[in-house]
Amino acid sequence: NLHISIYKMEHKTKKGFSLIEVMVGVAIFVIFSVGIYSGIQFIFKVVYQSRLRIVETAILNEQIEIIRNMSFYDVGIEGGSPDGVLQRTVTRTENNIDFTITRTIRNIDDPYDGLIGGEPNDIAPADYKMIEMEIICNTCGQRVPLTMTTYVSPKFLEGDPTHGALFIEVFDA
Repeated sequence: NLHISIYKMEHKTKKGFSLIEVMVGVAIFVIFSVGIYSGIQFIFKVVYQSRLRIVETAILNEQIEIIRNMSFYDVGIEGGSPDGVLQRTVTRTENNIDFTITRTIRNIDDPYDGLIGGEPNDIAPADYKMIEMEIICNTCGQRVPLTMTTYVSPKFLEGDPTHGALFIEVFDA
């Protein structure tokens, strides 16, 4: 009898998993699932940030073209130096997202025609204007604004149509 019962216990087959095997399997599944989920979330975040930059670039390009089509003397910040018709900060909504646009405009004195107080003295130092615009979405988690810079100049040299240059080349036959 003893011999038969030992034989039955030795040849018993397992019919399931132990608790440790189940826990290890679940842990491995959870690790892979969290990794895949995190990867998908990261991809969605990158695509969203890229979409925001595309929209911001389009808005800034539009703003720069509007400024380039303005009169040179109107390009400036209201109450600023140079004085003009533009506001320093503007909020723009695009695709149900609010963007804040900040403009900075400066007169530039080009050393080509002399500098103010220099030799020769430039009595009209506002040769052209530098426009710098920044845009950011404050509610989108952006930390660094997108910046664009351009220059605008008057139609004629320092705004006077009587100024100019005449170049003459003489050949002696």
